[in-house]
Amino acid sequence: MKRLVLLSLVCLGAIISNAQVINELKVDSEIEKVTIFVTGGEVHRVAKADIKKGRNKLIFTRISTVADHKSVQFNADKKYTLVSVSSEVDYVSFIENNPRIRKIQDSLEIINEKIVDLGNEKSAYNEERSLLAKNNSIKGTQQNLSVEELKAMAEYYRGRMMEINKTLTKYDKDIRELNNLKYRYNSQLSELNYKETVKSNQIIVIVDSDINQSLSIDLKYVVSNCGWQANYDLAAADVKGKINLKYKAKVYNNTGNDWDDINIVLSTSDPNLTASAPILKPWYLNYNSLNNQSDFSKGNEYVVPQRNEYKKYYQNASAPQINNNLNGIGFLNGANQEDFWNGQNLNLNPTMTFTTIEVSELSTEFEIEKKYTIPSDSKPYLVEVTDNELDATFSHKSVPKLDKDAFLLANIVGWEKLDLVPGPTNVYFADTYVGQSYINTRNVGDTLRLSFGRDNRILITRKQLEEFSDKKVIGSNRKDTYVYEIKLKNNREIPVSIDLFDQIPISQDSDISVTADEISEGVYNETTGKIVWDVNLQPGEVKSYKIGFTIKYPKNKKIQVRKYRSVAAPKF
Repeated sequence: MKRLVLLSLVCLGAIISNAQVINELKVDSEIEKVTIFVTGGEVHRVAKADIKKGRNKLIFTRISTVADHKSVQFNADKKYTLVSVSSEVDYVSFIENNPRIRKIQDSLEIINEKIVDLGNEKSAYNEERSLLAKNNSIKGTQQNLSVEELKAMAEYYRGRMMEINKTLTKYDKDIRELNNLKYRYNSQLSELNYKETVKSNQIIVIVDSDINQSLSIDLKYVVSNCGWQANYDLAAADVKGKINLKYKAKVYNNTGNDWDDINIVLSTSDPNLTASAPILKPWYLNYNSLNNQSDFSKGNEYVVPQRNEYKKYYQNASAPQINNNLNGIGFLNGANQEDFWNGQNLNLNPTMTFTTIEVSELSTEFEIEKKYTIPSDSKPYLVEVTDNELDATFSHKSVPKLDKDAFLLANIVGWEKLDLVPGPTNVYFADTYVGQSYINTRNVGDTLRLSFGRDNRILITRKQLEEFSDKKVIGSNRKDTYVYEIKLKNNREIPVSIDLFDQIPISQDSDISVTADEISEGVYNETTGKIVWDVNLQPGEVKSYKIGFTIKYPKNKKIQVRKYRSVAAPKF
């Protein structure tokens, strides 16, 4: 029996001695690098930990609660056995991590006690006022009081009631001020709680080691509540054929963790990639694969920058749609613009407005050379990506019938090699802000067509030559002749080319006939009535062109040759 007991004790001791003791260790880590996707990001943390022989539980604290625990990757520089990776929210320690929370909680406790005390004192005065109101019968109804006694009692009641009412008013004021202070403290506490809560996650890694050793750790995981938007500065100093394109990005961070002096990689890839191999689908090409009525399908349309003055933070707009008009220049319609970067202070539910863009199927990454600090405040911060010089050819277009200015246009080549992402573009010419445009990379083409606004160094006039114009009646018909002269002068120091547009009216009635009398060697389209001149002007050179036409119609009819436009005007 003694041998059996002894054997049992030996076995129990062996089991206890072999029981695995887990070494628990809280690990402080720093964010070293963030790969920022268009929506979302991948955080790279580095840390050092001294682990012991056997099983070790490593707790990485102050991790964002928007981290995807399924994406966690743990790597170290020495030999180890990874047992498990998990995450949990620490609901207690975030109060200890921010002493301001405890201080505000203590202040709220003191305020609540004061409010309760003032409420009790106010209740006592209300009871006294009720007692005075109930006992307004003086010495009973059967006793006669002298005038002096009656006057003294009345003065007492009046004086005491006034004292009570003033005291109650003061209590109301004091309680109201304390409640206002309590509201402000609660608002501040809610914001602090939010800031701490969103970084109160813990990643727990269990590893086994054969020896005591020090590990250099790399921890990676995917987060939401961050992203970037492409933004460009497009500038031309003159019309000599070089365009400077500054590729920038507006980055926002609302993950709960500040990114302090970190390396940044901007990526167009999708952080939610699956493990399944991709499958090729048929690739169809047709004319509908381009944007409807795009500048690339037409070849003679240009995106025109809109003169929207800078806001604190810029807008994120969907790709602008383009109209046709007589001169072939496309003008932006009112694009559906949404304030991506709202620049608001952090609130309890920070929101971000999103839009849909299309990027290349082959993802691109930009490693930013400089280190940046991006606080977790949901505000946009500008990151410089690249600076490029692009080749461009400049030309002018003018429709003096509608506008006597010449418009400077640029055909920019080489931009498709820069892995650009659709985004707003600030356009400058000769150090002057022209307006905001939009680079849309969806369309197939190697030329970005853009208007740089009016060129006031090209002078253009259009006037009717009265001596050559005539109106007369021949039999039952009227015959009206119109002649116009267009003059152009180049005040630049270099030659310029101008596409000059005008038109001759088109008859839509069999009784009305239109004859083109003179077009000064312009290209005339009889179907549309459009006349185009390809004008080359040397520095200081002046050229003139004439356009003449005759309209014949019944003398008892009236036609309107001159076009008018509607404008608002004051009425007195």
